[in-house]
Amino acid sequence: MKNLALLSALTLALVSAPLVMAKEKISLVTEHLPPYQIVDNNNQVTGVSTDIVLEVIKRSNFDYSLNSYPWVRSYNLAQQKENHCIYSIARLPQREKLFKWVGQITEINNAVFWGLTSNKKLDVKTLEDTKKYTTAVNKNDVTHLGLLARGFIEGEHLYVLRNTESLIKLLTTRPEVDLIVADDITIGYRAELVGVKKSALKRVFEIKDLLLDFHLACSLQTKQSVVDLLQKNLQQVHQDGTYHKILNKWQRSFQ
Repeated sequence: MKNLALLSALTLALVSAPLVMAKEKISLVTEHLPPYQIVDNNNQVTGVSTDIVLEVIKRSNFDYSLNSYPWVRSYNLAQQKENHCIYSIARLPQREKLFKWVGQITEINNAVFWGLTSNKKLDVKTLEDTKKYTTAVNKNDVTHLGLLARGFIEGEHLYVLRNTESLIKLLTTRPEVDLIVADDITIGYRAELVGVKKSALKRVFEIKDLLLDFHLACSLQTKQSVVDLLQKNLQQVHQDGTYHKILNKWQRSFQ
C-alpha cells in the first residue's frame, strides 16, 4: 500500500511539474560581404549585420550555429532546411514566396555602378548606357537579380561569379570587367580590404530604384512562432537604440 501511495505521488508530481522545453536552435548562414559580414582566416564571422542578428538571437533565447558559405550554398540551405535563416539578403519580388521574412537588418543603402578612375572610355548618362560595358556581379545576389529584372543579359552585359571573390579586386585585375555595383557607404571599406585606394574608383551611375536594404529571412519550414519572436526582437533592436549603437561601433570602418 505504501509503495502504491508513493508511486501515485510521484506520478502526480511528474504530471503537475512544468514541462522543460528544449531551446530552439537556429542555423544561421551567410556569406563574406564586408563590412556587413566579415569572415576571417579562422572562418569566424563578425560585421555590422552579424552583430545585429546575434543580438536578436540572444534576446530570443535561441541556441544557434553560424556558418559562412559561398552565397549560392547559403541561399539554397536557407530554402531547404527547417530553422535555417540567412542574412544579409535583399527582399525582392522574385524572392518573396521563397522565405519567411523576419525583417530589415540595415537601413536603406543605394546601388551605384563603380568603375576605375583610370578607365577613360566609360561614358554613362543612363542605365541603358551601362549595357555597353561588362558589369561583374555575384550570382543570385541583389545586384545580379536586380539587373536581370532591368533587361541585363548574362554573358552579354553581366560577368557572373559563383563565389565570393572581391568584386573590387576583380575590377582592378580583369580587363574584361568594366563595372561593379556597390553602395556609397561601404565602398571605401571594401576597397581598403583588398588594398585598393578609394581614389582609384569612380562613381559612374546610381540606380535610383534598386535599394540594397538587407534583411534576415528563414526557410518556409521554420515554425511561424520562431519567426514571430525573431521579428519582435529585431524590431526592438531598431527601436531601443541598439541598432545605432552597433552601427556607430563600425562606422569608423566605413570611411
